[in-house]
Amino acid sequence: MDSSAAAALQAAPARQGVLTWQIGRRWRIAAIAAVIVVVATVMLTGGHRPSMSLTGRGAGVVSVAFSPDSTIVAAADEDGFIYLWHTATGKRIITFRSPRDAAGNAIAFSPDGKLLATSDSVDGDTAVWNIVTGRRMTGLRDPVSQAFVSSVAFSPDGKLLATGDTRGTYVWSTATGRTVITLRDPGRQAYVNSVAFSPDGTLLAAGDDNGSTNLWEIATGRLISSLPDPGRAASVSSVAFSPDGRILAASDGHGGGTYLWSTATGKRIATLPGHENGEARSVAFSPDGKTLAVVEGVGEGNGTLYLWNVGTHELAAMLADPRGYDIDSVAFSPDGKVIATGDNLDAYQPTSTPARTYLWDASWLP
Repeated sequence: MDSSAAAALQAAPARQGVLTWQIGRRWRIAAIAAVIVVVATVMLTGGHRPSMSLTGRGAGVVSVAFSPDSTIVAAADEDGFIYLWHTATGKRIITFRSPRDAAGNAIAFSPDGKLLATSDSVDGDTAVWNIVTGRRMTGLRDPVSQAFVSSVAFSPDGKLLATGDTRGTYVWSTATGRTVITLRDPGRQAYVNSVAFSPDGTLLAAGDDNGSTNLWEIATGRLISSLPDPGRAASVSSVAFSPDGRILAASDGHGGGTYLWSTATGKRIATLPGHENGEARSVAFSPDGKTLAVVEGVGEGNGTLYLWNVGTHELAAMLADPRGYDIDSVAFSPDGKVIATGDNLDAYQPTSTPARTYLWDASWLP
């Protein structure tokens, strides 16, 4: 063996050791990176997963709501089904179907928990159901023919029901089923996406496609203030009053942000940012007013539930839809123990895949 071959053989173990160390180093770096990702994900989500998954028949849960005693959670889907489940067990109690098989759009329980109002997206009907008997009590025909009723809300005393549609906002008597107040958008005619009564029942908030949130005085039908969307001024998708009535939350349906307004002064208190290309679709305050839940989608899945500290305006947690779908609606149970979200299947998913309503434990919130 010549000297060069001997040298090569002697050097081989050393090169092998270097190569092995380099490969091992790469694996160690990859492993560390993976751990960092996992830790970051846990920190971001808090390690929270839904405590219950409730499956319906159709695709796309568009609205969720809890009964006043928190024992029942309801969900409406795009196929016209409305489901009621026991919150504790997940057992389905009853299923309603839109009289004309129209897509569901909004639901709300009456303050006594005996009635459920549901609106559809085809002919402007709002149905009122007796949840004990499962019977349809009455149907409120929207004054505008073939209107798209987007939102419903009972007044705190249960005497009034507000609906928002493509032309304006209507307030109905629950006793007679007749319209008692018609509220028209002060600007150009706009689609009303969301309505909400103040906790004392004196005000009604209506968010519209003009990017405005209008505050109306119920007793007189007078416009108190019109709050412009500070973002892209495109659409206010959802509105909600804080339990004490001092704050009004309004979500930006095209910019992803959520704005907190003082109901006393009409001034903006804070802006809660969302995804740059997101759509903040639904907002809900916790019963103690300390947390604001905002659900957001980006049009191609990846729905996220944001939980904000109302006092500090800091993000407490971000929870992702377990299947990676968009989220269209959120609700807190009145006892503050549970959060409900409904997922809306992405357009690329098979329509045979049923949408789900998820229940999340909220006991960990401050």
